[in-house]
This record gives sequence, structure tokens and C-alpha cells, in this order.
Amino acid sequence: MIDVKDKKDSIRTIRELGLNFFPQDVFMASDVEGFANFVKKYPSEEYVLRDASKAKGKFVYVKNLDEILAALKNYSKDVTIAQSYRPFKEDLVLVGDIKVTRGVYGDVVDITARDDEEATQRNIYENPKYNMHASLEEDRLWNIPGFSKLMSYISEHELYGVILEFLVYDRKVGVNKENVVITEIRSNY
Repeated sequence: MIDVKDKKDSIRTIRELGLNFFPQDVFMASDVEGFANFVKKYPSEEYVLRDASKAKGKFVYVKNLDEILAALKNYSKDVTIAQSYRPFKEDLVLVGDIKVTRGVYGDVVDITARDDEEATQRNIYENPKYNMHASLEEDRLWNIPGFSKLMSYISEHELYGVILEFLVYDRKVGVNKENVVITEIRSNY
């Protein structure tokens, strides 16, 4: 059973399980060296900073270390830094949250997702195209673009009973160069 307590634990768990992700880490807002080392280790055309102390905390897109340092003045606690997925947006198939629960009478899927150009992890609940509680056997799930890739990934990594924030691409991206990227895993928060 996967047990995740907070955002830091989510990042650690994603790495420990060998899941595909866009590089991310959490640092105190004052940890200039940590942010500098992250940018050096993971060069990217864009990064995203998020307040890690609360759900849906403030976020900002930045291009380089100078912009990161300037933005950090607006944060006081833990800050998540991640490579942005926006540079790969044209290849994005599906964005959302999913939980697959194994049951005696079959697996049940709860999914909220979008597949449009404006889809992000933050807006999937505003106007989801797919918002379902269904048996895994139902065709309507399998008709969602990218769902078969997502379910193969969940099955391969045995990611049952937890909420996954995911991205599905039609090309291979992320640290493991796969079609599915896990941006967060939640169980208790």
C-alpha cells in the first residue's frame, strides 16, 4: 500500500517507485543554492514554482535562475520547482487525476480529465470533459484519448488505491522518456 503524506513525500515516492516525471524538487524559499543546483542539473526552457505549503498555492512560470530568485521573494516557506510541461503542450493528449480501486467484483475508476489545448492540472475541475466513476470494463473509459496508455502504466507500476495527477503524451517525455508522466501521487493529503 502506497502512503503519501504531503508534496515532499509525493516527490520522494514518485522517485522511489521509478515513475516517469518531469524533474521537480522542494526547497525552502531561502535555499538559493538548492534552486541553482536544480537549474544546473535540469536545464529547461521553462520552470514552474509553486507554494508547497498548501493545495492550489500560488505559482509562477520562470525562464532562468535570475527569474527564479526574483520570484522567490514572494514565497516564505517551501517552494516546489519543476520543469514546466508547457514546452511539450502540442504533444499532450490528456491531463487529469485518476484513482483506480481494485475490488472483488472488478476495478473501479474515478477520473477527472480534459484533452483540450487549455487543459492544466489546475483547471481540470472547472470544466472537465471527462468526470467519471465507472467500472474499468466500461467502454466509455476506453474511448477517452490516452486512457489505454494510462491504464497500462497504472497496471505496470501497480498504482492502485492512490490518486495520480497525470499527463499523457503522444510522444515520449520526462526523465524515463515514456508517454505517461506522473506529476503527483496522493493518498492522505
